[in-house]
Amino acid sequence: MERDNLLRRSPTVKRSKLPLNRLYFFVALLLFIVVLIIGFRFSGAHNDLQNRAEWALSLSDAALREQGTNHLLYGFYEKGGSMLLEDIFLINYPPDMESPHIIFIPGEMLFNRQVESLEISSLENSDEIPGNEENNLGTNERINTFYFPVHFYKEGGAKLLIDQLSYFLGVPVHYYLELNYEGIPEMVDYRGGITYRGYDLDGDDYYDYFLQGERDELPLGRALRRMQSLSSLVEYVGEKRGVFSKSRSVRRAAPYIDTNMTWDELDNFYVSLAPLFSDQENNLKDNVIEVPGVWREHIDGDTYFEPNNELISYMMTNLGKEFILPRELITVAVLNGSGVAGIAAQVAELLEEKGFQVVDVDNADSFDYPRSQVISRQDGMEPAREVAVVIPGSELLKEPVEGSPAMVTVIVGKNFTLD
Repeated sequence: MERDNLLRRSPTVKRSKLPLNRLYFFVALLLFIVVLIIGFRFSGAHNDLQNRAEWALSLSDAALREQGTNHLLYGFYEKGGSMLLEDIFLINYPPDMESPHIIFIPGEMLFNRQVESLEISSLENSDEIPGNEENNLGTNERINTFYFPVHFYKEGGAKLLIDQLSYFLGVPVHYYLELNYEGIPEMVDYRGGITYRGYDLDGDDYYDYFLQGERDELPLGRALRRMQSLSSLVEYVGEKRGVFSKSRSVRRAAPYIDTNMTWDELDNFYVSLAPLFSDQENNLKDNVIEVPGVWREHIDGDTYFEPNNELISYMMTNLGKEFILPRELITVAVLNGSGVAGIAAQVAELLEEKGFQVVDVDNADSFDYPRSQVISRQDGMEPAREVAVVIPGSELLKEPVEGSPAMVTVIVGKNFTLD
């Protein structure tokens, strides 16, 4: 009897398992479909950022990889009917180094374009562009008109800008990231405003500060501040706001971003530059170098940057190496901190032989320095590191002094020897 009852119950048990197995299957299928939809939305949003034009994708095939990989980062906006392109960085990732070289190119830099006389555009006759229509020989076989980077962008977009900067610098650009600052108000308002220095700002208010900045701000400081502001905005907008929040944010930002990088490449690029975008001390800002040249005032009162082509060529040739700043540009003050008569003059002579520019030789505030010190008088540490190579056993320090004629101060300590 017991056996008969068991046999009768068996089909019932089997029938109860079938709906449960089907439920597991349908739940798994549903989860798979949801993940797939999210994946498509997410990847689709990222694909919106990438420029898939043939010229853009072919940039990464450029040669000179033995000097590392070069990324061009720049931002632009319009003001009073004029386009402004002021913040340009060339970021070089040497093959065997973790930290990149970051080269600031002022948007106000004037340089010639690579073009024959028959290809000159109507921009040459623009009153915006200082220059002449004759070369050094007094002929017009090649027009010698000077341009700002924004003129190339206005004429031919990212392609012409990259072509001309590559020609001018003498190095290829493998990847680029273009930022249209006019998208900032929309992104801030999308997030519901932003708090800055205790004030709740909407998109337009935040954008006004982003462009205006601080009083007496130098071009490099302005560019770094803007990059830091953009990084903060990226982090703020990217905060969790639901399953599809990130893809929605990316889609909103897509019209204001242009790049030939894939999403993975763009993500790695951003992560590698995170220290540059932060406000913390000892970050990549110490390695930012402005291209060699001088700031001058134009006849209409505006300032422009006149590049030193010879030194720029030297610097670009050294890409991929540990130090790229030409020693001729590094100014040094040498102070005697050991008490040994004439030691500062001897060190100054040594530094000049190595190519540095010594601007001062004097005594230190004391003769009791047990160890030599190499002190950076500016935010960037590369000049000081270069000098420290010549001063064995020295301590490398950073003590910026605004307006200092010397980029680096060397205090010769008791441990120093010329042997």
